[in-house]
Amino acid sequence: MNPSHVAIIGSGFSGSLLGWILASQGVQVSLIDAQTHPRFAIGESSTPIADTLLRRLGETYQLKPLVDLSTYGSWKKTHPKITCGKKRGFSYYHHEAGQPFAEDHLGKRSLLVAASQSDSKADTHWYRSEVDEYFFKQAILSGVQPYSATSIVDIASVGDQCRLLCGGNYTGELIADYVIDATGRAAITAKLLGQPNLRDQLKTQTATSFAHYRGVRPWRDYLQAHGFDTSNDPFNPDDAAQHHLLGNTWTWMLRFDNDITSIGFCSPRGQVNDFASTSAYHWMMQDAVQVYPDDQSLIPSGQSLITEPWIQSYHEPIVADRVWMMPTAAITMDPLHSTGIAHGLAGVERLATMLLNPDGNAPARYAEILHQEVSLLDRLISTAYTVANDPARFNAACMVYFAAAITCEEQLKAGQNPSHLYNAGEDAFRTAVRNACGIISDLGEPRFESLVRTEIAPWNTAGLMSSGHQNRYAYTATKG
Repeated sequence: MNPSHVAIIGSGFSGSLLGWILASQGVQVSLIDAQTHPRFAIGESSTPIADTLLRRLGETYQLKPLVDLSTYGSWKKTHPKITCGKKRGFSYYHHEAGQPFAEDHLGKRSLLVAASQSDSKADTHWYRSEVDEYFFKQAILSGVQPYSATSIVDIASVGDQCRLLCGGNYTGELIADYVIDATGRAAITAKLLGQPNLRDQLKTQTATSFAHYRGVRPWRDYLQAHGFDTSNDPFNPDDAAQHHLLGNTWTWMLRFDNDITSIGFCSPRGQVNDFASTSAYHWMMQDAVQVYPDDQSLIPSGQSLITEPWIQSYHEPIVADRVWMMPTAAITMDPLHSTGIAHGLAGVERLATMLLNPDGNAPARYAEILHQEVSLLDRLISTAYTVANDPARFNAACMVYFAAAITCEEQLKAGQNPSHLYNAGEDAFRTAVRNACGIISDLGEPRFESLVRTEIAPWNTAGLMSSGHQNRYAYTATKG
């Protein structure tokens, strides 16, 4: 029997979207959030996998706006008031301390991987304050009951239902058949029910600081001003999830159409990301103005950025019998490969199916799939950090990730319904990833590129690591 009442805690994009879907199917939904909209959020960069999942959700539940938001061109045409940014792919540039950016031949210290072949079919950066608010409003229009500025102070089982004790704007009890935790790193249900944080089990151990700026100068302008030929680039490197690497640290730059750029500095815990001291950063930032955070109460005294000294958070996704976590609440990994939105949308799809088509075995399977995806991503990301100061080895680590992503994209393109993202459910692929990451991390192995190419060969339909590419890839699996 379908649930008559689902309580979703957290009204970010995944919680609001799940509420919108459930309400459209006749389920009573309460959407509870300690804050109000609009509000700042990161996790801003979409991918072909994420866009395909968003489009599929729209088609499955006849929610046309989700289809419209699944490519840059249709987003701009149908929702011009919701800010986004154009994302043609991923771009990477390796810098050296105290030196201007330099490479003695194309691709020596740079890598561009296209995710689409045209602007109209491009992926997007989500300006989350507007995107999340839009999904929240659509959920309300579909019949979701909002409880904003309301916190959950206790959760308890009452027979086959859950009782939520609320405080803040609404003070009282809510009784629900199921509770879905979509609170992100806050992981409120895990905290209230005493579930431990398992982040010590992860190989990836990183920190970040971030903010939004206006007036950041384009990186391609820097390249052209310093004599670099960009004519062989498959896309403008600014229309991308742009990565600037320095040692074992890296900095993201995501450019939105409203002249705001999201910038975040990532590093292994205990290390300092010093990219802001480079001449390349100074050139891009000479006219920039920080626009968020602009309230000193949001950040510690003497700092100008929002800081997360330990990014990772990891919990069992099945907190209790009828209390389940969205993947984005169960796991916060690292932004290196822009996996957050895809994981959130996969969680929306999986949880909607579990709630609308109850199956007693589904929760255990849901947890197993998530753990396998986390294990694969953890290995891929931690390996990339380990060798980030070596451009060739870092690129090889990225190629293993792209083999995983493209395999999943091609499955989705073929109309398949893969149980796992990133091909994490295939034993042979997990073994290949483990072998490849071990080879990349062995700094004494000079043949690492050919050995990694052999390991990923059965899944390498894009010609990754082939000769003559100059680290410029125009291939895409899901978009024309």
